[in-house]
Amino acid sequence: MPCPQQVRTLGTRMSVLGRIGCGLGLGLLGWLLNLAALEVLPGVHLLLGPLLVLIAAVLFGPMAGALAGAVSGVRTLWLWGHPWGWLNIILEGFFVGALRRRLTPLVSDALYWALSPLYFLATYVLVAGIPTSATLVAGVKQAMNGLLAALLLQVVLLIPWVRRRLRPLIPLPLTDMSLGRAIGTALTLGAIIPLLVVGGAEGRARYISEVRQVDEANLHAARVVANEIENSLAHARHSVSRLARTLSASLSPEGVLPSSNFLEGELDALVTYSPEVLNAYVGSPEGVALAFSPRTDSAGRPLAGTDFSDRTYVREVQRVREPLVSDVFLGRGGIHGPLVVTLAPIRREEHYAGYVLAAVDLPRLRRHAHAQIGDGQRRILVIDARGGLVFDSAEEGAGQVRSIISTPLARALEEVGSKGTGTYEAEQDGLTLVRVSTLQHFGVVEVPPLGWRVVVQQPGTRLQRDVERSYFGLLGTMGLATVSAVLLALAFSRTIVAPVQGVSHAAARLAAGERTARASEAAKDAPRELNQLAETFDRMAWQLSRQLEAIERTSREKDAFLSIASHELKTPLTALKAQVQLLRRKLGSEHTERLDNVSRQVDRVTRLVNQLLDASQLGLEQVPLQRTRMDLSEVVRRVAEALVSASPLHALELEAQPLVGEFDELRIEQVVHNLVSNAIKYSPTGGTIKVWTRRLPNGEAEFVVADRGIGLRVEDEEQLFGRFERGDRRELTGIAGIGVGLYVSREIVRRHGGRISLRPREGGGAVATVRIPADGEPEHDHHDPHPHQEEGRGPHS
Repeated sequence: MPCPQQVRTLGTRMSVLGRIGCGLGLGLLGWLLNLAALEVLPGVHLLLGPLLVLIAAVLFGPMAGALAGAVSGVRTLWLWGHPWGWLNIILEGFFVGALRRRLTPLVSDALYWALSPLYFLATYVLVAGIPTSATLVAGVKQAMNGLLAALLLQVVLLIPWVRRRLRPLIPLPLTDMSLGRAIGTALTLGAIIPLLVVGGAEGRARYISEVRQVDEANLHAARVVANEIENSLAHARHSVSRLARTLSASLSPEGVLPSSNFLEGELDALVTYSPEVLNAYVGSPEGVALAFSPRTDSAGRPLAGTDFSDRTYVREVQRVREPLVSDVFLGRGGIHGPLVVTLAPIRREEHYAGYVLAAVDLPRLRRHAHAQIGDGQRRILVIDARGGLVFDSAEEGAGQVRSIISTPLARALEEVGSKGTGTYEAEQDGLTLVRVSTLQHFGVVEVPPLGWRVVVQQPGTRLQRDVERSYFGLLGTMGLATVSAVLLALAFSRTIVAPVQGVSHAAARLAAGERTARASEAAKDAPRELNQLAETFDRMAWQLSRQLEAIERTSREKDAFLSIASHELKTPLTALKAQVQLLRRKLGSEHTERLDNVSRQVDRVTRLVNQLLDASQLGLEQVPLQRTRMDLSEVVRRVAEALVSASPLHALELEAQPLVGEFDELRIEQVVHNLVSNAIKYSPTGGTIKVWTRRLPNGEAEFVVADRGIGLRVEDEEQLFGRFERGDRRELTGIAGIGVGLYVSREIVRRHGGRISLRPREGGGAVATVRIPADGEPEHDHHDPHPHQEEGRGPHS
């Protein structure tokens, strides 16, 4: 199972294709989530796609964020009718991804939206020509969408369960987030979500109430206009029917109509006493006007004799016995524009002698309809049974007959039926990003005898202003909630973080050696749990201090014992050495080998005793340095050559660069002796011992000893510098030593202000490196010993 460091390395080395694939996958998921947008207010939707875009940007970098934005924002291309919103999503993903290693998602996204007004001005206003007010609403809506997604992402990535699984991908600003910022982020999200839900619900309820009022007003106006139309048509039909009966009674025995003078008189009476009638005429069975009232058109041309045989109503009136009302058609013969007529047949039993026709005064009806709505935004349309527009209250007149067939209004009327309310979208250009104003709210009432429909419609402009006020009010409330949450977070974090920091600082001082460090004072006003933590830490620090004092006392006693024992052992060893020398002179040559062996063993014991004495004196800090100006490289050369020459299995590779400085020659010689003898001792099969010295660029003197012996484990590197520590490996069982050489060497190097380290050597063996501050310049320059860099990480790694 890979370790956490290996997992993190794998995460940071994800291939470019892998990041692109993750970005595309998250973008596709974001596109699907955008299809299920949440409506905060009417026409204002909260998209979930930006959350996936920011996840791709934060976890996988700017390229993945841009790709996710490009895929998830495809829907905006046809929804909004221009590419600038789509490009904005791409830029947001790239921007947040580019700053992910420096800033948290919320801060980087806020910075992006702080710079976005320049983008919106250059694209939405100047290029797309969108009104500034609509651009402002669109920008604020998208900014809130992006910032809310960034806030939600930041809180999600603070959840421990999520952090454990995404640790290799989470950037440093999120992994290193302070407790105060984490609390502030969580509190802000906790304040915004309820406000968004409650404020959105309240705004929708207010909008529904206003829509209901608009619908009721539209229905009322439609009923009033429908009643007026029905009454006017009823009066016109009654007048036409009465005149037709009069003319039917006046037919000659042969079934011929009276003279034109008689007809004109009757028509004048009809037009005069019927305000809903604009003009009237009597037509022959073939559709030719026999008499007209008024007599001439606006140009003074007589209207009698005008041929209307091409009109549909000429054929329809022949088949009926009751008055009828025509559909709307384009008038002529004194009236230009849309026209509706009422007409009745002139009959005597089965004999058809002609018809009486009266043109309905549509301008009067239009004026009456316009009076019902005043100068407001409402509009009244009267539509006949075939979908023709009888009149429009917003227009004085038209040069042609218009039809609403296949329009959005016609489709909406089919859904509503003969009476009711509804909406339809009049515009599809996508320029108004809050689409409430593009909706037309209408009420429809049918004129039953005719199948006509009166439609009173009103644009959602006023409703949009109300929605925008609700939206900006909601944003203001959310802003105040955010500020309040941040202030509360600062107060809470000060209450919580300050005691935790106090415990942390006390722990740091304790680790630095200040045994009197305590945390209770910093946490005395903290909550109970933090106060208990500080008290527990103080008890632990007190117990640890006591244990350390006991350990130091025992160590001093041991060092004192070793010092006394070493001094006591040196006296008999000196006497034993002298006796061996006397015996060598008195005894014959046949005993020389035995005496040499005894002498070597005495020397070995003496070295061990000296090491014990040095270790004890260093522990008691009783070894002052005797610094003299010397060349450290000469000491290294002398000791290394002497030790390696005494070992027939080993060879020496030496490169010494002069290192003049103030050193204790005896102690430095002791360090070199320990390191070289260790290299020889732990290379039992022989091999080359590499030794080199050099001056580092910072002025330090460095000497390195490298071997090809049994090497060391990484976990043993620091342990081997302890007193009486030799490791627990089986290869060490046959190697002599008491484990104080490296300890003594380290203490000597420390007294010189330097440092010593051990590390495994690539290919087997170990490398010991000593660095000591030095002054003076070498007598001549030597190039850096580059051949030694073959040791893997280099001699001073």
